[in-house]
Amino acid sequence: MELDIKDLEVLRDIAKKAALKAGKHVIACFGTNFKIGSKNKGGSLAADVVTEVDIKSQEIIFSSLQESIKKYDLGWLGEESEDDKSRLIKDYFWTVDPIDGTLPFTKKTPGFAVAIGLVNKKGEAVVGVAYDPYHDHLYDAVKGGKVYKDGAEFTIQYNKNKGLTFYSDLSFVSSGAHPYLVQSLERISLEKYNAPLEVVTHQGAVMNAMGVLENAPAVYIKPHRDKLGGGCAWDFAASSCIAEAAGCVPTDYFGNKINLNKEESTYMNNEGIKYEVW
Repeated sequence: MELDIKDLEVLRDIAKKAALKAGKHVIACFGTNFKIGSKNKGGSLAADVVTEVDIKSQEIIFSSLQESIKKYDLGWLGEESEDDKSRLIKDYFWTVDPIDGTLPFTKKTPGFAVAIGLVNKKGEAVVGVAYDPYHDHLYDAVKGGKVYKDGAEFTIQYNKNKGLTFYSDLSFVSSGAHPYLVQSLERISLEKYNAPLEVVTHQGAVMNAMGVLENAPAVYIKPHRDKLGGGCAWDFAASSCIAEAAGCVPTDYFGNKINLNKEESTYMNNEGIKYEVW
């Protein structure tokens, strides 16, 4: 079943309502006492931590998307549930991160978001919705369309009076390669913009990507690695659709097109990712 632009816009609106509903629950729980557990899948602490709020948020989203799943014959991939492989069979599938940035959420700091993406079988994001409950900002886009923030048309925010901003995941900060990349970007910032590099490390993947769009010149770089992890389809589907519609085409670490539907795994550690606005 091939979805046209009108179908995508309908599904975008459904996803917006789902994200806002889930985000309302998430922010209501922010700063309260809730159960924190581990997925026991290894990898970084940021990837392994899970809360009862994540699980409830996903339940809210799944319930909100159920009718569309049946009507449009869509697959499903949620962070807090097993991969049922419907993504490999259906022409399109919803992929959901009920709280992207669970670690900052548990630390009672901003940098978390609710992310809902619709991805086609080829691994391309065609709908993207990202909601920042802390600041109450909603970003959305469909492939081939415009980007909206809080209902108003959004374009990349470029500040000529600043240096480069480097958005980095916490999991990368502890790696041996991080200081070398910071040094390289610091040199570029001084040479190209005559201003020092700013490094942001407290956010999840979605807000890092939105930061690039909101605070250019900026980059969000997640290098490839051998160890399992490095983000999954649900981490990047929504933001990649939004970024591409804004004119910032994300790539893997090597500059290749992102594939959000690999048959062998949902993990993207072998590819890494880049969002760049210079």
